[in-house]
Amino acid sequence: MNAISYVDDWRNIENVEIIDVRSPTEFENDHIPGSINIPILSDIERHEVGLKYKQVNPFKAKIMGASLISKNIASILEKKFSKKSGSWHPLIYCWRGGQRSRSLALVLNEIGWRVSVLKGGYKSFRKKVLNELDNVEKFNLKIIQGQTGSAKTKILSSLKNLKAQVLDLEDLASHRGSLLGKELGKKQPSQKYFETLLHNKIFEFNFNFPIYLESESSKIGNLHIPSKIWEKISVSERILLDVPFNERVKFLLNEYDHLTKQKDLLKPFLKGMVSQYSKKLINYWEELILNNNWEKFVGEILENHYDPKYKFSEIRYKDKIKFKIEIKKLDKLNVDKTSKKILTYTKNSD
Repeated sequence: MNAISYVDDWRNIENVEIIDVRSPTEFENDHIPGSINIPILSDIERHEVGLKYKQVNPFKAKIMGASLISKNIASILEKKFSKKSGSWHPLIYCWRGGQRSRSLALVLNEIGWRVSVLKGGYKSFRKKVLNELDNVEKFNLKIIQGQTGSAKTKILSSLKNLKAQVLDLEDLASHRGSLLGKELGKKQPSQKYFETLLHNKIFEFNFNFPIYLESESSKIGNLHIPSKIWEKISVSERILLDVPFNERVKFLLNEYDHLTKQKDLLKPFLKGMVSQYSKKLINYWEELILNNNWEKFVGEILENHYDPKYKFSEIRYKDKIKFKIEIKKLDKLNVDKTSKKILTYTKNSD
């Protein structure tokens, strides 16, 4: 029989199934990407054990916890693991590599499976994520910058199709990055899980080659870009997209057509504008929406809100802009041409 192996890094083992035995709430807040949640204690059971630990004593809490864990493991074996082959290799982790992960590991090891446990559990994983996200000096970031409606995300997608390394922060955050950016039917991840997804994506890249990403504010929806990553973005080289105003209006009308079909989705946007603009202007925008005058509405929002804010950003980063591309039309042909120009420029400048 193999002894249980205790590993420092979840990435060092091949052909392993990663099992998070923490409660569902702990798992939802953050977890190792690709892991599956098989709770040894439910949220309620974990809470009750914790109460006994504080209100009675640790010894009684351990007895209670062990009893619940034993009962739950019996059910898990029957429902989750009974059809696993003899070559199955689980890597188990809990909060800090303690009772929950050890209990399951001992049983699975006794059965004869090759079992690994992550030393230090989730806390160890989280520490590695934060430490590695702080180590950003080796990143060669190229920032795609342009006014709202310049098809920056489309260009990132095109670059990805051309096998370039692309970091789509808005995709990871499940948000398009503005007051109109909430993705329908999608919930933003927790801040911790956003950082985990960001870490997971970045460390897929080869740091000898550029990583392309869109110019963002430090906050995407409710989520914050980690400070060291944001600092690196702020000092990195930028590529400027110059797109005519009318073309940007047309592009936004196409990209956000769900808002024209469900006007109520614009209420949070207008509510967010109340403190920034006059009641007269807000009423005018509401009238445009009511009359389905969408082209005029989008133009108004660009002229009064997004373009002035962008101007501040362009001034701030003007010394970082090393290449400018004029795009007359935002169709697929020109988006792909722009992506190829970006790759050619990068190849010749690095």
